[in-house]
Amino acid sequence: MKLVRQLRDLWAGRLPLQETLWSWGLFRGLLLNVGCTLVSMWIWLVYDTGPVAAVALGIHFLPVPYNVVFAVGAWRSAADPRHSDRARLYSRVVAIALAALYMFI
Repeated sequence: MKLVRQLRDLWAGRLPLQETLWSWGLFRGLLLNVGCTLVSMWIWLVYDTGPVAAVALGIHFLPVPYNVVFAVGAWRSAADPRHSDRARLYSRVVAIALAALYMFI
């Protein structure tokens, strides 16, 4: 239940900006996206048949909802007025760039 609450807080932008970008974006996002890509590539290379290739493709796109939640949460977290305009801009650019990069990994 703690993870669900944290994901809700991430979506709502209630987590600190540094935690959102570093912990949820860089560490967990990279781990999830690279892990799903490696598993899907392994399945595709080992089995290489029609239905199994579809499963591999599904596993590859499994982290897309997480990437959207991260990008929206980082955007909302950056809206906190305690951050400077420059920090807001840079953190939003980093969040969108990471989410876009993860779509290709």
